[in-house]
Amino acid sequence: MPIEKIVPDATTTSHPTWTEIGGGTGNVNLALDADDGNYARCTTVTNKFIVTFGDLTVALGSINSIRFYVNGFDSGVRGGSDVVTFDLLNASDSSYSLAENKTFTDITINTVQAGTERTTSDGSAAWTEAFVNCLRMKVTWDTENNANCILNLDHLYIDVDYNEPLADTYNTNDSKIHVGAGTLYVQSGTIYIN
Repeated sequence: MPIEKIVPDATTTSHPTWTEIGGGTGNVNLALDADDGNYARCTTVTNKFIVTFGDLTVALGSINSIRFYVNGFDSGVRGGSDVVTFDLLNASDSSYSLAENKTFTDITINTVQAGTERTTSDGSAAWTEAFVNCLRMKVTWDTENNANCILNLDHLYIDVDYNEPLADTYNTNDSKIHVGAGTLYVQSGTIYIN
C-alpha cells in the first residue's frame, strides 16, 4: 500500500519553555518537520504544546492506518532519561484516547521511535481523509530522571497508509463504464448505476 508522510505545519498551543533550536524562528512546528539539526527543546518537565499536521495531498480511496514516528534525545546529562506523551487529538483538541509514552535518553539521537499502528480513531470506524486532515498532536514532557535533563525532539511525523482510488474503466465486452466499485451504463436511452 502507498504511504504519505504528513509533518507538523503549525503550533496551535505553545508553551514558552518549548523553543526551536537551530532555525531561530521560535516556531516549534518548524523544528519537527524534518530530520535535521533543528530541535524542539525544553528544559522544564511537565510542559506541553499542540501541533497540527499538513493535509493529505494524494488522491486516495480509503485509509488503512496511521502511525506516528518521532526522533529525540536528552542532551543535558549522561544517562538522562525523559518520558514524553504523544496524544492524538481531533480538530477540537479532544483526545482520541490513543496517547502513548516514549522514552528518550542521551543515546536515542538517531533512533526513530514508532507509535502504535492505528486503523481506527474510535475502535470501529476507519480513518477518513477529513479526520486525518484535522489531526493534531499534544506533546507533553511527563517525567525526567535528573533535574539537569534537556529534552530535544527532532522529527515528528505521521505515516498514512492508504489505498489508491479505483480507476474508471470502459469494458468493450459489455459496453459498460465501470466507475470505481460501481458500474455506469446506458440501456434504451436510460443511464443506470449499480
